Amino acid sequence: MKSHFDVIIVGAGPAGVSAAISCINNELKVVLVDSKKKEKIGDKVCGEAISKETSHTASDLLKVQYPHGEEINANVKELVLQTAIDEDHIALPAIGYMVNRHKYGQRLLQDALERGVKLLDQTKVIRTIIKEKKVTGVVIKTLNKEEGELYSKLVIDCSGVRGVVRTTIDESLEPFLYTKLTKSDYASCYREIIELNKEHDLDGKIILKYEKDIPAPGYIWFFADGCKRLNCGTGFIKEGINKDKSVKSVYFNAMAKYYHPETYTVLDGRGGNVPIRPPLWSAVAPGLLVAGDAAFHADPLTAEGHGPALLAGYYAGQIAKEVIDRNEYSTQALWGYNRHIFSSFGSDNARSRILTITLEKLGADNLEFLLTRKVIKQADLTSEGILKKNSLFNLLIRAIRCLPKIGLLVIIKRTIDVSKAVAELFDEYPETPDKFGEWVAKIENLYAKLN
Repeated sequence: MKSHFDVIIVGAGPAGVSAAISCINNELKVVLVDSKKKEKIGDKVCGEAISKETSHTASDLLKVQYPHGEEINANVKELVLQTAIDEDHIALPAIGYMVNRHKYGQRLLQDALERGVKLLDQTKVIRTIIKEKKVTGVVIKTLNKEEGELYSKLVIDCSGVRGVVRTTIDESLEPFLYTKLTKSDYASCYREIIELNKEHDLDGKIILKYEKDIPAPGYIWFFADGCKRLNCGTGFIKEGINKDKSVKSVYFNAMAKYYHPETYTVLDGRGGNVPIRPPLWSAVAPGLLVAGDAAFHADPLTAEGHGPALLAGYYAGQIAKEVIDRNEYSTQALWGYNRHIFSSFGSDNARSRILTITLEKLGADNLEFLLTRKVIKQADLTSEGILKKNSLFNLLIRAIRCLPKIGLLVIIKRTIDVSKAVAELFDEYPETPDKFGEWVAKIENLYAKLN
């Protein structure tokens, strides 16, 4: 079996479906390939929170309806950071929704199909086809074990953390594209949806509660998902001293401190993987774009990847239209996609990773110390706060509050300095690949200062 399309999209999650709609809106011939059965597409283990601003922006760009009706389980108002002390140390505005990921995903998929996207469900991509130093298609295997070849002008990899296209191409095809997948790139997670025996008091909140018994960055999350329902979970990088730890065991031990098993019913409990590293510095190669979790587009702090995936998919479809019209598929021709990513959510997510690295170094006890002593304040975690220049008096006050752990202030100061420098560097993201190697060396040098 051989078939030809303008665009092959691997993975029908939010990035894949968004890319499919964006492509079909541009009158391109699109095939969407996913290993799941059609009815199961959209059903994924995640926190299920999505920014209202991001989801509405993506919906407007894609010309689809906003999340609505039964697709919304609850409204979100704020992101709260807590420690073992039951106090809202940090409460940042986070206006959005807790969505029913399955229903929302199914509706977007239906929108794509009604517009003319072809779906190959229950179909695995087993190999990437490369000809004349360009990605030209994929080899697939159907449910009944039949193999076939799909060819296209452009391939978009939206296959999730595993990145089945990105990680199976030779690095020599595009040296600027990171083609590996290591354990330090993602966190292994366990998540439950629970129904409490009585109403909770977390309405509108997304809570990240830092615990010393959870490997760094060390939080269990509680997301209000209805008047009695919570989305709860934890996750960590399984390497080093944590490589043999059971995520489920860590979760249950932490959960028992807050909700006794007899006080709730588990509606769903599953494991998964969440990207933890910054976005790919470049997510393009000749004939290839990478989007969503496959490009590490989720926020490393909150793991919110749904909104960024929708935006990345839209941008991928727009770039697909441009390069197909010009019949140019080089890294240079696709480079505008990278600039779209970092001018929207990419820069913020890269700086979120800086914060998670610092939290890993501090640990839950030191974080609690810094928050209760008000060495770290709410404004410090906003973009404006990080970029604000502190007066000598302000620094002196913080130093006094930090006694006797003055070394922690050094860590915080380094984090702020690196975050500022990274923000400035993203303002200088290369317009073409020519100076990309030099740019990457600078940004990786900045991240190295955190170690």
